[in-house]
Amino acid sequence: MTPGIRPLRTPSWARIVKIGLAIVVVVVCAGSLAARADTPAAPENFAQYLVDHQAELGPFFDKNGGSLVAQAVPYVLAWIGRIMFITLIVGWALDVLLGRGFSMLFAPLLSKTTRAVIYATGRLLLSVVLAILFGVGVTLVSGVAQLETALGVLAAIFVLLAAAVQVGWIYYLYRTDIFMSLLFYVTLVVVHGFTALAISVPLIGAHASDSAVTFIDHTVTPKVEEEAKATRQELATIGPAHDDVAVQAARLQEQIQEAKTEQDRLRKSIEDQKNSSIYLFSQIVKVHARGDLAAAHAQFTDFLAKYPSGPLTGLAKGQLVQVDSEISAQELQKQQAEAAAALAATQARADLLARAARGQVTLSEMRNALIGKSRADVSALLGPPAETASDRWGFDQQMIFNPMTNAKTGLTVYFTEGIVQGVDYYYGAGGAR
Repeated sequence: MTPGIRPLRTPSWARIVKIGLAIVVVVVCAGSLAARADTPAAPENFAQYLVDHQAELGPFFDKNGGSLVAQAVPYVLAWIGRIMFITLIVGWALDVLLGRGFSMLFAPLLSKTTRAVIYATGRLLLSVVLAILFGVGVTLVSGVAQLETALGVLAAIFVLLAAAVQVGWIYYLYRTDIFMSLLFYVTLVVVHGFTALAISVPLIGAHASDSAVTFIDHTVTPKVEEEAKATRQELATIGPAHDDVAVQAARLQEQIQEAKTEQDRLRKSIEDQKNSSIYLFSQIVKVHARGDLAAAHAQFTDFLAKYPSGPLTGLAKGQLVQVDSEISAQELQKQQAEAAAALAATQARADLLARAARGQVTLSEMRNALIGKSRADVSALLGPPAETASDRWGFDQQMIFNPMTNAKTGLTVYFTEGIVQGVDYYYGAGGAR
């Protein structure tokens, strides 16, 4: 063993796969392009046909979409499997060649084809194991609430884990420092990405058309023909009934139009009646009957201005005179009631003052007379107080009779913001007790 070099262990298989895959890609692409050059163009683009006939084919695909997708899965899996298989072979071959070249430049003492094969194979196995673990992780987090976040975190973890494992594998086999091992791993990732792209595009282009034609001929076309046949039979069955329904619909439409015409005529007749003088006069009479004299007076006045010489003019004038007399009577009653109320208030005030002069007013009677009054009102009724304070006045005239003691006292009046809020007995300068 060479001094300063660690023991040799299983190198990775990924390098040889990459170089081999590159060779296979070149061969496959060349063959695909040659085959395409010799194949005549399809008479019609089916995808464009679907786009141009979306309205007609929409119900068909709504009905059969699920089964068509299920039947198309084998074709899709065949494309994916073919791409993955060729990518693995070419990637392994590339890993062998790149591993060999990397070791010649940075680890010449370990630059052997056997070690490159071991490295490429080990890298392939590590990639497969990590892919399986990632699939298991995706299955485990598929039920969580924040699925997008969980998948992002899981993907980031596995990307870092894959980088650490692969860089460690390079470091272990070729004894290069961490920086060079990481740089080599990044180079491999870039090369693998371009390789996968170079393989996928020609493979899909070479085989997708044939597979699509096969799928359409054996799966889609029979279903479309069956659907078209069923539609023709259904149309043949319901054709006569459809004609009868059309005749009945036309007859019903005529009846609807006649009913609408009659309805318009009746509506116009009703509007004309509403605008007639008889209808308007009857409505004003109803207002008068409800007792709304002011409205009746205004409406009769407007009626006479609108129909000054109509057949109902005399009746309207009579009604207006009656309304005016009723309004005058109401005003007279109102004035009499106000005068009676004023007289009663004057008499009550005079009676209250007379009884107060004799000391015969109870405290409750005085309270009813003064609550809510202002200072000016109290002064006008009882005269000036013997004692004044910020919130009360005291009257020393013995105007209040206490039925409990048969004693006569003065009156204390309490104010809040200038308004009487309460009264009590007054016994002199000491105030109410």
